[in-house]
Amino acid sequence: MVSSAKLRLVGRVIALLNASDNGFRLLILCVVVCLNAAAQPLPVGDIPAGNRLMIVQAHHDDHTWQWGFGALAARMTDEGYEGIFVRVSNDEKDGGDGDAHNDMVNLRECKAAVAHIGIDTVISLNWRNDYMDPTPLQELQAQLILLIRKHRPDVLMAYDPWGHYDRNPDHRKVSQAVAEAYWMAGYGNVHREHLKLGLKPWRVPHLYYTQRSDYGKGHEPNVAVGHDLSHVRRKADGMIAHRNIYHQPGTARAIRGALREQGLEVLDLAGLSDRDAIDQIEKWYMYWSSERYGRENGLDYAEVFYQRREWDHIPGLSEHIQNNAISR
Repeated sequence: MVSSAKLRLVGRVIALLNASDNGFRLLILCVVVCLNAAAQPLPVGDIPAGNRLMIVQAHHDDHTWQWGFGALAARMTDEGYEGIFVRVSNDEKDGGDGDAHNDMVNLRECKAAVAHIGIDTVISLNWRNDYMDPTPLQELQAQLILLIRKHRPDVLMAYDPWGHYDRNPDHRKVSQAVAEAYWMAGYGNVHREHLKLGLKPWRVPHLYYTQRSDYGKGHEPNVAVGHDLSHVRRKADGMIAHRNIYHQPGTARAIRGALREQGLEVLDLAGLSDRDAIDQIEKWYMYWSSERYGRENGLDYAEVFYQRREWDHIPGLSEHIQNNAISR
């Protein structure tokens, strides 16, 4: 169990990242500002009935970090769901060893990362990383419609296409394509050629959106989903599995240097190499952020989402079913 004192210490350590020029510093500091904003408790959501979940993200690591679905997916696979992760880009720009090498290494690490949260299947569409603005939306949309009809997920997870300005062009393009494919996959007149392959229309019952909150206004979640410490741990293990981009010993070195300048030391990091220390710091960050969302919503640990339930497309029906349906 991670103590409250240690989690508070993580917040202080994050603040000290001002001394580092690493790009990770800016990300974390923005998260601190956003998570410190006052928030009203959200309704607490439960895991919907179903058998298969599909996560569609632009990049190999989008599912595991602060705004991802790592803990929710871990909980769902624990409760019997089969998981599919769709990596839309080839991630060639993530890493410092050249495009082709980055593509191969990041795909391998993506498979290792999602295995921590109980997902065995990774589908890579291999559109060019950080070059998706000119990607034809209809082509990407058609690919996703085909995948939805082939795998028939009960739950679909993606970034929120209506989140307030995501500066990453890949996130914007993929989230828009997912939203349109989610809607159009249920219509028989869309891509009739799929019928020749035996792929019938499929309307996904449950949808979860999330969105980065370290710039712009983020999005407006309407549900908090709780999870336990084991799910946080698996999400953290998934995050540090992306070693090609997150394993930055220089960040740990900068944090220790900033602490020394203030006469401080983190005993949990004493004796660890910079390589091991950065892994520990990444894990603390996952615990700290999950506890923060939990505390804001009356839970031990949580992630927050914008959720569309099975009958939400018909105004008032979800509430009527919830209040009036009986077992047969």
